Amino acid sequence: QKFFERLGTYDSGFDIWGGENLELSFKTWMCGGTLEIVPCSHVGHIFRKRSPYKWRSGVNVLRRNSVRLSEVWLDDYAKYYYQRIGNEKGDFGDISERRALRERLQCKSFKWFLDNIYPELFIPGEAVASGEIRNMGYGGKTCLDSASRKQDLH
Repeated sequence: QKFFERLGTYDSGFDIWGGENLELSFKTWMCGGTLEIVPCSHVGHIFRKRSPYKWRSGVNVLRRNSVRLSEVWLDDYAKYYYQRIGNEKGDFGDISERRALRERLQCKSFKWFLDNIYPELFIPGEAVASGEIRNMGYGGKTCLDSASRKQDLH
């Protein structure tokens, strides 16, 4: 618990849930700790039949939390997440306190995390190419991938 508190606990700017698992993992590795798999250890999670939280309408909670996380911890790699969400960051609140925490803890860079902790992760920027692939047999109007948003289905 002392290490969790030293790492700044959970981001109080997060809405309800989503992203806290990644933030805690990044903070642990990048700020001097390790996560270990211990044989015969047990981790429990209680699933509720319904959510006890009141959800704000019109707010994508997971996106908001993920943007906060990206802005604080992913450094130059955040751009790859933003490309996946159409570069729509939305209102993610004030993150100055979380950035100050990272500075105060003298945490390593996200590049260090990728090089040392997760070197097998594919980085989109290292791809040979990116963008749309079209099936020219149908006049170049048919994409080969599936649309991620309903308004793109045509």
